[in-house]
Amino acid sequence: MKRSFAGIKFRLALAGVFFLLLFLAITVRAFQLQILEGEKLKRLGERQHLKEWIVLPKRGTILDRSGEPLALSLEGQSVYARPHRLKESQAVGRSLAQALAMDPAEVMQKLAVDKPFVWVKRQVTPKEAERIEALNLDGVGIYYEPNRYYPQGQLGGQVIGFVGRDSQGLEGVEMHYNHYLRGESGSSLVERDALGRRVLVQGVEELQIPPGSDIQLTLDTSIQHLAEKELEASVAKYRAKAGIAVVVEPFTGEVLALANYPYFNPNNFTRQSSDQWRNRAVTDSFEPGSTFKTILAAAALEEGVVGKEDLFYCEYGKYLFAGRIIHDAHEYGWLPFSKIIQHSSNIGVTKVAEKLNKERYYKYIEKFGFGQATGVDLPGEATGVVRPVGKWAMIDLATHSFGQGISVTPIQLLMAYGAIANGGFLMRPFLVRRAVGPDSRVLWENQPHVVRRVISETTARTLTSILKGVVDDGGTGVMASMEGFEVAGKTGTAQKPDLVRGGYSAKKRVASFIGFVSADDPRLVMLVIIDEPEVNVYGGTVAAPAFRNIASASLQRLGVVPDKLTPQPIPAVAMQEASLTRLERSNDRGVVREERALEVPDFIGLSLREAVEKARALKLKVEMRGNGYVIKQSPAAGATWGRGEMLTLNLQG
Repeated sequence: MKRSFAGIKFRLALAGVFFLLLFLAITVRAFQLQILEGEKLKRLGERQHLKEWIVLPKRGTILDRSGEPLALSLEGQSVYARPHRLKESQAVGRSLAQALAMDPAEVMQKLAVDKPFVWVKRQVTPKEAERIEALNLDGVGIYYEPNRYYPQGQLGGQVIGFVGRDSQGLEGVEMHYNHYLRGESGSSLVERDALGRRVLVQGVEELQIPPGSDIQLTLDTSIQHLAEKELEASVAKYRAKAGIAVVVEPFTGEVLALANYPYFNPNNFTRQSSDQWRNRAVTDSFEPGSTFKTILAAAALEEGVVGKEDLFYCEYGKYLFAGRIIHDAHEYGWLPFSKIIQHSSNIGVTKVAEKLNKERYYKYIEKFGFGQATGVDLPGEATGVVRPVGKWAMIDLATHSFGQGISVTPIQLLMAYGAIANGGFLMRPFLVRRAVGPDSRVLWENQPHVVRRVISETTARTLTSILKGVVDDGGTGVMASMEGFEVAGKTGTAQKPDLVRGGYSAKKRVASFIGFVSADDPRLVMLVIIDEPEVNVYGGTVAAPAFRNIASASLQRLGVVPDKLTPQPIPAVAMQEASLTRLERSNDRGVVREERALEVPDFIGLSLREAVEKARALKLKVEMRGNGYVIKQSPAAGATWGRGEMLTLNLQG
């Protein structure tokens, strides 16, 4: 049977319409893909075979005030793997574990993930990198990335901080100035084949990433080192929990040393707890105890409610105030205001606070910067706790006068004393002097900043003369006295709050000494805190000797000439050998020769046992008066005396 011509024609027409519609559909789809969604699909395609390769710049160097490097960036090597390209993952895992000294199970766990890229080990040693290269494993490679290194180790660890794997500052100066130190990252496009291998890098050779900026600190590594060593010795000697020492230039606010103990080594930050990372001088607050009496004294003198020699009756050790008994460590009767501070009488300062009243006292607490951030250029600064005066109970006027019921940070307290030292100006503390770009151009520089005037110069001078009495004979801080320099300061022995039972702990104390030297021409103001000492708890015994030792060495480092030139004691070895000092002096009658004159060794700060051992070793005749630690000796250290004379040592604490 023959097909009809009409049927064939219809089928041809139908096929033509079908192909026409198919062509139109393809055209529309092509238009959609090429024109309407072209850019979107292009980006999707590039994501599949192009990868942006982030290039981190070399991180800037951190230097101390004299240019000594504290943080450097070195080129490190890290091992990576592409699990999908590994042919025998079990064998590769065992080889990698052996070459990198890793647990085979840990390596296999990393290689078993369904990811195109994994880090096997970051920041490997050069020998480990050599072993990996020798294996020549397909799917395993080495990537070069910056590695942060701290050449001074633990020195200033809490101040400097540390960085993460991706050159991101995580603590300290590294974090606070991360924008300058890290610099700007660069990138290039890497073309990959179907297996993810790089086949073409666009512009890598031309890509020049400038390094980050260098940061120069105000810290002096020599002063920082001796502060840390003195802290360590004091904490060990008194079996304490921790210690803090901060040294500041009072007229500029530059921090010369900021030491925390226990130490923290940023080279091994992952092996140490976050509690050790913490910079306690900035992030922690504490009740200042008797060191806060100076703030009350400044307010009372400035307001004219008390004079240096005004007398107050100290009730022989017990005083009823606002329904509570205020106690003194010793029984005092009538005392002039200067002696109240010298002997640290709680009753005396309570009576001064009554005359001042709480509103005026609170005004000066605020003016001295308590309850506010100092603005120091470190992360995590606390503000302390100062309740508004409207919420004070009657007893708070007394307790706040001797540093209870109020909390401050070490840096706040130090800057308040700095204002007394410099004549009345509260300064902003800072740790970074300048930032220097890769082209050696100074990008910015910190300048001394006056926050406000808090007291007059006259008040500051009067208060300085009172604080000098604290370190003189009869004061609580006599063990902070220094040969050749006058010291102005204050001791503190504060009870720690009992966070479980409420009230104050019966045993836990914070011992401190804060002051400046030389008193009338200060070059530094310094605070030493020993947290929870066990052997002795008094600031005048525990913290004052550390203050003296740090201050003495710091002044020598700064080239400061003593106020009073005194003979230097000869070494103990020379004393043991009984070598003689020959003194000659000329007068109108000729030359007079004094032979067999010895220089008195220094016993100040030694315990009773240490003093006895030293006297026995030097074959000296010694008379001991009291118990504890040597606070006074006669004749004084460095003086000349005859061989048969008796050395008298007064001990206290």
